[in-house]
Amino acid sequence: MPHPRTRTAAPSVPMDQGDAQGRHAGVRIGRWLATGVPWFAPFVAISAVMNVLALALGGPDITDTADQVLGAGDWSQPHTWAALLLKIGSSGLGFLPVGVAGYLAYGIAGRPGLIPGLLGGMAAMGVQGGVLVPLAAGLIAGGVTVALQRIPFPATLRDPAANVLLPLLAALITSLAAFVAAQLVLGPLAAWLHQKMAFLEFQNTALLGMFLGLMVCCDLGGAISRTAVAFATVGVSGYDASKFSPIDITIMAAVMAAGMVPPLGMTLATLVRRTVFSDAERAYGKVSWLFGAASLPQGAVPFALSDPLRVIPAGMAGGAVSGALVMTFGSTFTVPYGGLLAVGDLGRPLLFGVAVVAGALVTAAVAVGLKSLRSPVPLAPAATRPVPPRARNGRKASATA
Repeated sequence: MPHPRTRTAAPSVPMDQGDAQGRHAGVRIGRWLATGVPWFAPFVAISAVMNVLALALGGPDITDTADQVLGAGDWSQPHTWAALLLKIGSSGLGFLPVGVAGYLAYGIAGRPGLIPGLLGGMAAMGVQGGVLVPLAAGLIAGGVTVALQRIPFPATLRDPAANVLLPLLAALITSLAAFVAAQLVLGPLAAWLHQKMAFLEFQNTALLGMFLGLMVCCDLGGAISRTAVAFATVGVSGYDASKFSPIDITIMAAVMAAGMVPPLGMTLATLVRRTVFSDAERAYGKVSWLFGAASLPQGAVPFALSDPLRVIPAGMAGGAVSGALVMTFGSTFTVPYGGLLAVGDLGRPLLFGVAVVAGALVTAAVAVGLKSLRSPVPLAPAATRPVPPRARNGRKASATA
């Protein structure tokens, strides 16, 4: 007798598909974010290649002169192409929060959550929220959309409400939450951190380096990271050895080293313990080190998106170690960009390299350790038709009624 077909109800939203179906929302969100790495990793990798090529063609100074070079429009010069690559790569990284928030909102609420998620991501991009604010915006947009869909509407208003009113309300709530978070949390926090850094500069330089490393790696290019970079940049703007204290360029070196650690550390982690990473993460790890070479912590974003509670603390631990060592060793950096591509502006490069390697090793060790402690979620059977049993010799066993 042929085996009967088993019918399963179609999932209402994308997040309910796959092996995490039926589990609590936290597990489903984590699994669904992990499946986003194949989508976001190539996007980030291409942006990385463009940024690195721009710095290699035009030198570290192209960051300051890109607008002027493009305005001149002399396409026979490599600097013009470098400026174009830099603009495209930077724009790609800047647009990433929109994709992250839209992707997560779509996973939670389906198609109705897509527009609120994209608009919430734009708000996160406007407030420079790094990787954390777009994640929060996607969660809010998806959750609000699901909640609003439960409101009973008369039959005559059901379609207009679903197509216009509900997405509009969800987008307004999500965008408002992002801006309120920036005004009430990120702004005051950045100001408080700046005061603490100014105090530590004259009290404990090693602790200041640790503090800077934690800030650079906590949101991977967001408002807190930019606060640390801005604090360091003030000290090297128009640097003159006869007028400024050497600690200014040491602070810049600490920030630069910390920015290299998360991408390098996660690349190393994918090589050391391949089994705790997905195929997409291992493939992305082959190019994420380019971000580290250019001191762009955003290179760790795809890893952080798939597992933020483990990857971000690992990066922060490595960044803190690297920053503290740089301040202790007294390495210097006189420009606020470029990483190893600006090695001509680096002082005490061997000690700087030791600090970066130590931070990357710490990040890799913490990431592998935390991921190894994670309880694996068993895969649920995906097939809807039962598989007939097979005998040990490979032949089908006889079916019984």
